[in-house]
Amino acid sequence: MQRLMSALVCGLALLVAATATQAAPEKKEIVVGLPVMSATFLPLFLADEKGYFAEEGIKTDIVAFRGGTDMVRGMIAGSVDIGTTALAGVSVGIKAGQPIKVFYGGFNMALFEWYAVKGITTIEETKGKRFGVTSLGSSTDFLTRYALKSNGIDPQKDVQIIAAGGSGDRLPAMETGQLEVNILAPPFTFEAADLGYNRILTQKSLAPDFPFHVFFATDDFRAKNPETIRAFLRGLVRGIRTAKADRAGSIALLVERAGLKEDYAGRAYDAFIDSIYEDGRMPSEAGMKAFWEMGIMGGAYKEAWPEAKYLDRTFIDSYAEWKPGT
Repeated sequence: MQRLMSALVCGLALLVAATATQAAPEKKEIVVGLPVMSATFLPLFLADEKGYFAEEGIKTDIVAFRGGTDMVRGMIAGSVDIGTTALAGVSVGIKAGQPIKVFYGGFNMALFEWYAVKGITTIEETKGKRFGVTSLGSSTDFLTRYALKSNGIDPQKDVQIIAAGGSGDRLPAMETGQLEVNILAPPFTFEAADLGYNRILTQKSLAPDFPFHVFFATDDFRAKNPETIRAFLRGLVRGIRTAKADRAGSIALLVERAGLKEDYAGRAYDAFIDSIYEDGRMPSEAGMKAFWEMGIMGGAYKEAWPEAKYLDRTFIDSYAEWKPGT
């Protein structure tokens, strides 16, 4: 009898815990901001398309901006509830004194590559040339400055760095002679190669992995809406699982939702899918060390930040408690 009572008590405790973690979202409708429209947001698109967010009790409006810096401004202005961009972009807001922090990671890709017009075959040959980045202060700007300094080129004096929007905007600017060098991610890396441009550097030669996309929100939103964030993350995790399980369906959605050419969609999927982790982990110790070294060398930071300055680990550390069932 005592054993039976113990089992019943344990079962009740588990039921109460499950109910607590599955509580109704505080906010039923949220806006999720993207820096630009990118194939790497596939799990978000799938979660939206498959109705996973709706099943978790939230209506999600996914909005693309012109770069992470603009999206951070949108959040501070109150038009974005949850944002996702590179850690470099979030840090710009934190440095400016904005009350924001990362609460989830998991998109730890090192996908960027630098392509140059014909006639430029090495990064050393780019002095005096124009480099395209998404926006000043964005991850593409951050990485480009580090890549230049690492190769003995002063990004302030030796080149011109131009904020020219997403990869889809910047690649045509090379074709029209407005830019000589571009930092690109798939599928635009494949398109650049097919157009005959020269790959002169890869991000993977600088770091093994990278905080490519992180999820963040204001301190106020995180404090007042923990169940909304859990509901959002459960939908996201289900989107990640579907993305990994259904290659064909994922590729079709990339064509439809992200506007990828069919020839490039599969190659883009294969390039990033294994670098997405549903538990929201941040990059490896080596990857984060390289991230801060890049920022220090590029002039963005004086020293590596303590984790508590930019990361709220509440949802990462409690992943096992709120994650969706298998």
